[in-house]
Amino acid sequence: MKIAFISDIHSNIEALNAVLKDIEKRGIEKIYCLGDLVGYGPNPNEVVDTIREKQIESVMGNYDDAIGYEKESCGCAYNPGRETEVGDESINWTIKNTSKENKEFLKSLPMKKEVEIEGVKILLVHGSPLNHLLEYVKPNITSERLKELTDNLDADIIVNGHTHLMMAKHINGKTVLNPGSVGRTKDGEPLATYLILDIDNEVYEYEFVKVKYDVKTTVEKIIKVGLPVELATVLALGGTFNMGKSKNEDNIEFKL
Repeated sequence: MKIAFISDIHSNIEALNAVLKDIEKRGIEKIYCLGDLVGYGPNPNEVVDTIREKQIESVMGNYDDAIGYEKESCGCAYNPGRETEVGDESINWTIKNTSKENKEFLKSLPMKKEVEIEGVKILLVHGSPLNHLLEYVKPNITSERLKELTDNLDADIIVNGHTHLMMAKHINGKTVLNPGSVGRTKDGEPLATYLILDIDNEVYEYEFVKVKYDVKTTVEKIIKVGLPVELATVLALGGTFNMGKSKNEDNIEFKL
């Protein structure tokens, strides 16, 4: 059985539609989402509506939590200065432009999901098994920390999001996978990424997929709706950039 895992869509409907089209072409039977449907991008309602219409099972991301409950912060690890300002502007704009019905849906998402497919146990979380919303499990994670996160789990595979970086780690007979980001990659390419897991009678293989989408349209929408221009620049570059000074701050590298 082939399963697709998507994550961190971040209100980017062009990227989501391109990924769903690619998934359909491959004849994949099931899709799971690792959260962060909204935030940063210009189409929160369209993304949530699509996830609901397609009945894609999802766990809650920190941005889903922040928008659903109308919080002041998403809990992201922003640098002080302009990066924090842009994050706050994104939160405020998304809260104002997400429908009440879709906020209720975001609030209903579970913090984690456990599934078993053809004898393989899979745990889905946005952040980490110990901090479901906020912990970043990055490719440079130490083996000691990875062991702490997976030691007491019954799952064979842990799939998480949050970092926007594709990752595969193996420790103590367990596999930890991250599909990267559909709507906001951080690997230097303005592409959408996702993960395919192929399970056959307790044996599994995985594949990371990169998909082209209409980045130009998404960038133009970000500017048109009044979101910060930095959000468009990061999206167009597929990652980070040095955004210069903000008020009295020194130059910082923008990593939203």
